[in-house]
Amino acid sequence: MRTRALTLLARITAGILFPLVLGASGCCGCPVGLCTSLMKSLPGPGSSPPSTGPSLGVGGGAGESEAETEQGEPSAPLAPEGAQAERQPVHGSAEKPGLSLDSRLPIRGALQKQANGKTRFVPHSATAAAPIGDGSSFVVAGVTGLWQHDTKTLAKRSRLVPEHVLDVAAAPDGARFAYTLSGGRVRVVEYPSLKQSAAATVDVPVRMRFSADGKHVAFGSESDTVTLLDVPTGKTHVFDTDEDVNDVFPMPDRPGEVAYASDDDEFAIVDVSKGRKVFGSEPLVERWRSGNRPFFTMRDQQAVAYDPVTKMLIGGGDDNMLWRVDDLRGSPSIRSPIELGGNVVEIACCAGQTAADRAAYVAVDDLRVRAVALDGRLGPQFGPLMSSVGSFKIRIALLPSGDVLVVPQGTLYRWAPRTGEALRSSDYAAPSVFSASALDADTVYVLCDVGVCMVHRVAHGAPAADVETVILGELPGLGMRTILPFDDGTRVIVTSKDNKLRLVYLAPGGVLEAPIDTSAEASFGEKYARRDGRTHGCIEPGGDVYEITATPRGARKVGTAAGSGPVSSFDWDAASKRWRIGRGKHGFVYVP
Repeated sequence: MRTRALTLLARITAGILFPLVLGASGCCGCPVGLCTSLMKSLPGPGSSPPSTGPSLGVGGGAGESEAETEQGEPSAPLAPEGAQAERQPVHGSAEKPGLSLDSRLPIRGALQKQANGKTRFVPHSATAAAPIGDGSSFVVAGVTGLWQHDTKTLAKRSRLVPEHVLDVAAAPDGARFAYTLSGGRVRVVEYPSLKQSAAATVDVPVRMRFSADGKHVAFGSESDTVTLLDVPTGKTHVFDTDEDVNDVFPMPDRPGEVAYASDDDEFAIVDVSKGRKVFGSEPLVERWRSGNRPFFTMRDQQAVAYDPVTKMLIGGGDDNMLWRVDDLRGSPSIRSPIELGGNVVEIACCAGQTAADRAAYVAVDDLRVRAVALDGRLGPQFGPLMSSVGSFKIRIALLPSGDVLVVPQGTLYRWAPRTGEALRSSDYAAPSVFSASALDADTVYVLCDVGVCMVHRVAHGAPAADVETVILGELPGLGMRTILPFDDGTRVIVTSKDNKLRLVYLAPGGVLEAPIDTSAEASFGEKYARRDGRTHGCIEPGGDVYEITATPRGARKVGTAAGSGPVSSFDWDAASKRWRIGRGKHGFVYVP
């Protein structure tokens, strides 16, 4: 990766100060009446007007890469697989959407074959969504495949691709979509025929988007490349940016050009077919900062878009700013940026039919989405889903109806900005909200919600597109601390009661057994380690060591680790046949 040595010190210094001034301020809110007037002026999100320029040439361009192309004869149409019976979505408000699942509902997922030939249950988790056809359907890319959904009800209709799908994008008119598989394999499919029309292998992309006319797909990669695929011919052109590319946007007025956002701390435009950069935001941003701030900083840019109605280029990233560039094709100038209270990670452009109405939907990294008019007014907001900013994933797609598909942290919502309703799919789970224990025969999940923890199980069998867990019952205790498996397939779920650890055993194929209370303190600082297939160890912060066994059921105290200070490590030492504990300044101590 390229490093600008001459500006490194300035970036580091300003990188410390700049977030303190801008990042902590948060979003300034929406003045009284402005949100309402903004939304009244915004028709439903529409596709950017199609380009009237010539098709991108494919012969001998400076960036052409035929070695990365695998275009062949169009393949047979995709063969959809059926799904489970429809599950009702969860109705809620955009002000307080939630990531947690209802623990009393089964978890849905697929039984997928692993590299070792065995099947495993994989919960459905979404990565991206894109409307297809007239917008009455949309497709979702996720770990269990590519799924088609009904837009009105969010119901899952069928699985179109059984592999893990990394990303999906659709042409503005909905007549075709593209999806990415592992290794950078890309497939372009016509809709509704589901016939493959193009295929290529590109540097594994972090983002892809269709051109306005649907004839090209742009890809951005952390391998420092922007790639443009010509769908009718299957040819690709590649441009090396020398920095990770985080987003791409094909320019609708010039089919050979692609805007991109990168770790080179700017958003830029390149003519991919001719292999040259034609615009960079850095000089404009530096000029604005030098006249408006006593210091400057450059931060990675994560998102970029271009609106052909207002002819405005917009971008944003890790400096908490949404930047707007006017008169891009004439004398480019930059407006005062809009602060949104977090790193800009996604831009969906644009809604509105006239220049005065145009607005983008912008996501920041506390999983919040805001309607932002291109003249700077702030509109309705979805979320935030997190209480602080972080490396949280979120994607946005605009529906012809005016609603917005929001895909945050593996989940799926349809948000109606005009009414404030946020409809959540019951099919997709945020992976961080439950604990799991997978064995060859089955997987057990403990899902906790509003103080109640439910135990779920799903048996492994033949690969299947859509299955549900079986709920074994409520966990008799307070919260879930860990799940310890034994070689015979028995598990013990560790919970607590009256500040003591409580053990709940689950035999293979059996039901939850009556809880066993122990004398071990429940302090949320204990550590666990495996001795062998029949015994696990547990050490409390105070140093007491217990062994937990399946036969007999229960836990017994085997000793106390000497010394003071926090327990830094805990494991079984096979040589001495004792538990080995790292304890403060005493080095290793042993029990018993």
